[in-house]
Amino acid sequence: MDTKSQGFGKFYLSLFFVLLYLPVLSVVLYSFNMGSSTAQWTGFTLDWYRELFRDRVIIESFKISIQVAVLTSLLSGIIGTATALISISVTNKMKKTIKGIMVLPLLVPEVALGVSLLMFFSALKLPFGHLTLVLSHSLFCVPYVYIMVQLRLKEIDKSIIEASRDLGATKWQTMKTIIIPLVMPSIITASLLSIAMSLDDVIISTYMSGPTTTTLPVHVFSMMRVGVTPKINALCTLILVGTFFIVGLSQFFNIKSNKGGGLIEKF
Repeated sequence: MDTKSQGFGKFYLSLFFVLLYLPVLSVVLYSFNMGSSTAQWTGFTLDWYRELFRDRVIIESFKISIQVAVLTSLLSGIIGTATALISISVTNKMKKTIKGIMVLPLLVPEVALGVSLLMFFSALKLPFGHLTLVLSHSLFCVPYVYIMVQLRLKEIDKSIIEASRDLGATKWQTMKTIIIPLVMPSIITASLLSIAMSLDDVIISTYMSGPTTTTLPVHVFSMMRVGVTPKINALCTLILVGTFFIVGLSQFFNIKSNKGGGLIEKF
């Protein structure tokens, strides 16, 4: 590659990242703006953060979102991991069927998925609230857990499993002492990703929320309809920080998982 092509590539990447992150940086910057305008800088202040923490509706919506996200993470982690582990000992035809079923929620548009879930839960006469939110969020989080655990299972050296069986270990003992510890970093990573996705969802949460269980993204979306204030910027800044923290943790466990796989291969 010549110097001219390298220069064009650097310029393109720089322009791409500027267009991608400039709006995000502007949201963070104007969360510290003294004035209520989001177009003119008038001075530095933390008043909008103080006002944000005094807003009881936002605090309550945040609590609901955290509760739903944690429960979604646990449920999707259990179902996704169990399905991935079960797919080890089935036929190839059954494995393809399971994979198709698991990936299907990722192919359906969220609007169609939200409307279908609304009709389904209404037919079952389930009260809309925490239960419907957790079940619906788990529906689109389980595939990510399944995929990540499946990828980790493919990296495990089969000779380790065969050695455990030669030593007299049962299938459950092999699963408990070898397979599950090896895939645990991927399970944790996928569970953290489920938390981030649950906290970020707006469309499905709009259909599944009850009268007293409005999640934070839905509440923020309703606030945006009446105009953007620096208080929303402050809230978005804190959400960004929390999201980056969760993603950082997931990357940490992902790197740890890859190092663990490398050590096993060397062994």
